[in-house]
Amino acid sequence: MNSYILRFFSYHQPRRIRVIEGLLTNRQTVSNLFWGQQYGLLQWLGANRQLQRAEYDATIKSLVEEQLLIVDDEHQARLTVKGVQQQEAGKQYQPHFLDWYWLTNTNQFGQRLLLGMQVVSEYAYHNAKYAPVTVEYGQMLAVKQWFRRTDRQHLAAAVYRDLDRLTTGLADANPKLAAFLVDGLVGHDLPAWTNDQLAEQLHLSTADMLVLNHDLLLGVAAYCRHVPGPLHDLLAPLLNAGPLSRSAGATLGFYRRGATLEQIAARRHLKLSTVREHILEAAILCPDQLDWDQLLPAAQRAALAKRYPTEDVTAWRFQPAKPAAGDAFFEYRLFQIFQGRERHD
Repeated sequence: MNSYILRFFSYHQPRRIRVIEGLLTNRQTVSNLFWGQQYGLLQWLGANRQLQRAEYDATIKSLVEEQLLIVDDEHQARLTVKGVQQQEAGKQYQPHFLDWYWLTNTNQFGQRLLLGMQVVSEYAYHNAKYAPVTVEYGQMLAVKQWFRRTDRQHLAAAVYRDLDRLTTGLADANPKLAAFLVDGLVGHDLPAWTNDQLAEQLHLSTADMLVLNHDLLLGVAAYCRHVPGPLHDLLAPLLNAGPLSRSAGATLGFYRRGATLEQIAARRHLKLSTVREHILEAAILCPDQLDWDQLLPAAQRAALAKRYPTEDVTAWRFQPAKPAAGDAFFEYRLFQIFQGRERHD
């Protein structure tokens, strides 16, 4: 875990330890999204949803004790020289599918995939007496429903063809992805390899195995999004339509149709502050869907630029005009996102 967490910190840029935790565990607050974007880590959103705070804090403490990380009074951390050396000591696995970070919850996705493939394997051998892998109850029900709806006469052959296409595509990105998928599945009289066995086979560290697993499931999700077949039918219900939360997406839809933020709040029976947060979320995750000249007119940007002249938006401190308008912080954060987005496109 130490090596895994260490990869998210920098020598040159102090980073908020709670933002890193929030990104990994998928806490999609506007603050986490904004700072995650400024750190260049937004694509790691939801990469380790099972991470517990006690485990994370113990890791940060250990990294500080080992003099690999320095944490200041504002709970911002940066790498020491020793930390940089440690970070660069081994060749870290570099993910291929993080651009699809928003596509699915990889915990749920992995559970459904694992059980679904086990069910097909046992059915191909006409075996009804086996211990299924342990998954959440909702995922078990979803697999049962999928199995009952399918053409079971041709199911095994169809799944085999699907997996063959999938593993071929994964191997083109990195052969380790295809090997991890195949050796990690549970089949008839064929238990999955343990993480330790897979790490040894693939010549990867335990930290890299965490990254590889998340990367693999995003790759499988991207395949299912584009290729029809039994895997798509099994897993498509877990795929998101876009990076925005459902509520933020609804707000954006109203906004794009010309409604003001006040009108959206009234129609959706939401607080105006909630609607503003939805717009900020959209500004970070899908800025091209916003009309920036309407949302933040040029004259307003010019006035804000005089108040915040430095190019480094991470160094800004909120300075409302006097008297401060009720939407002053919304405009400040929106301008901060606008100025910082080109740097992170």
